[in-house]
Amino acid sequence: MMVSAEHIRHYLLLSGGLDSTALAGRLVEQHGASTVAAVTFLYGQKHAVELEAARAVAAFYGLAQHQVVEIPPIRGSALTEQDMPLPQGRDLKAVQGVAPSYVPARNLLFLALLASMADVAGPATLWLGVHHDDHTGYPDCRPEFVAAADEAVRLGTQYALRVEAPFVTWRKEDIIRWGLAHGVPFHLTHSCYRGENPACGVCDTCQARLAAFAAAGAQDPRPYAVGRS
Repeated sequence: MMVSAEHIRHYLLLSGGLDSTALAGRLVEQHGASTVAAVTFLYGQKHAVELEAARAVAAFYGLAQHQVVEIPPIRGSALTEQDMPLPQGRDLKAVQGVAPSYVPARNLLFLALLASMADVAGPATLWLGVHHDDHTGYPDCRPEFVAAADEAVRLGTQYALRVEAPFVTWRKEDIIRWGLAHGVPFHLTHSCYRGENPACGVCDTCQARLAAFAAAGAQDPRPYAVGRS
């Protein structure tokens, strides 16, 4: 179902991953599906298969709109460069510094594009599913970034749009616990950075997802090639 843009008050960056899917459920629960639009960006990522997950999630929730926007590839990341391998099998607890899978200023770019799209119709909020566990490896997932982006978007748009990231202080297992209690379709989501199905189970995001489900006392409904105990 497509709803006229003037009825949409919430614009969600929907990757098809676990976090943005849980946020979709939260927005629908709090505001109703008819007020929520989702946007998925294709930016040259190796795991573009997540697009199918995003479509499935948008259909599950009956979102007012789901747009897929293709932009030129963002360079300089193991997530987009074919000659830069993605790390696998490493101890995530020992990892420090910016992650090889960090895509330079990706969330900044996405929010700017999303603000431009949303500012046409009227007052709205832009929603981002970043969380606590990404603070170290991804500069554009930190609370300081969210606060600065909110201020920049508010000042730079005719309708004083806002940016919200309600999971920014949550750990991934907290998102999973909330999602399980609220019927979030985690079985539809895709996280594997290698774009594999079954998921590889050894890339950073597969390991983080499996660990978070274990910490939440639950089993991940998605299939894995390796890594599940």
